[in-house]
Amino acid sequence: GDFTTLKDTGNNILLEGHFLPGPWLVKKAIDIASTRMDEHGVVTIAITHSHHIACLQAYLPMATSRGWMISLMSSDPSVATVAPFGGKTPLFTPNPIAVGIPTSGTPILFDFCTSITSNGQCMRSHKQGNPLPGDWIQDASGQPTNIPGALFENPPGTIYPLGGAAYGHKGFALALWVEMMTAALTGHGRSEKPEKWGASVYVQLMDPAAFGGTEAFLRESDFLVEACQGTAPVDPNNPVRLPGESAWKRRTDQLENGILLHAGILEALSVRAKKWDIKIPQAL
Repeated sequence: GDFTTLKDTGNNILLEGHFLPGPWLVKKAIDIASTRMDEHGVVTIAITHSHHIACLQAYLPMATSRGWMISLMSSDPSVATVAPFGGKTPLFTPNPIAVGIPTSGTPILFDFCTSITSNGQCMRSHKQGNPLPGDWIQDASGQPTNIPGALFENPPGTIYPLGGAAYGHKGFALALWVEMMTAALTGHGRSEKPEKWGASVYVQLMDPAAFGGTEAFLRESDFLVEACQGTAPVDPNNPVRLPGESAWKRRTDQLENGILLHAGILEALSVRAKKWDIKIPQAL
């Protein structure tokens, strides 16, 4: 299949994804935006009815490698596992946000949920019988717990917004923002009470050359990187690192030496490989 363009004003575009694979749709959106950066400087694309877009941070180098900033957000109006701060009724998905910022060296990359953890981590920990690292969810009665199974009971518990029981009002505000930038802008949201899984996605590329200039931008981004890294550390053995710095090092290492898969992933892939007669890669 293919996406359909529902609206195109040059620098603002709305795509109908027809529930096609999210990684393909997001890459297509970034490719389209890239062809218009010279003319517009800022290009925004919203996608409705995408399928799962996976790890948001993986897309960011597509923009930062060309000296552009990128913002990326996603939500799914058919799923609710996160309660508004102060409530215990699920309303939101974890609603991830990712931003890529170019520098003269390693880009600044961050990707986080507006909830304190993700559905995937809760599901994985539940299947493995492991507790969560902290009281990241609340059970159906509103009590904090580190038992992920509370999320899957009837009635279900909920994941706390980012900030947890004490400061979750901040994550709650961010979750609302993501809902507006994804579901509301695409016109496909929770008010429709959809039953089919389908993501709403927001992608924006921004060229510093269209504002104060690339040279000035890199001067500031490089200064902040050096200033942050030069801060006296609390623990001398753990100096300050920028968002995405350790992930970038792992990425570089795994591109050279092979990909380290989380336990259980290869087993799940093997089932699909057998079904579709695909040869599974051998471990190094």
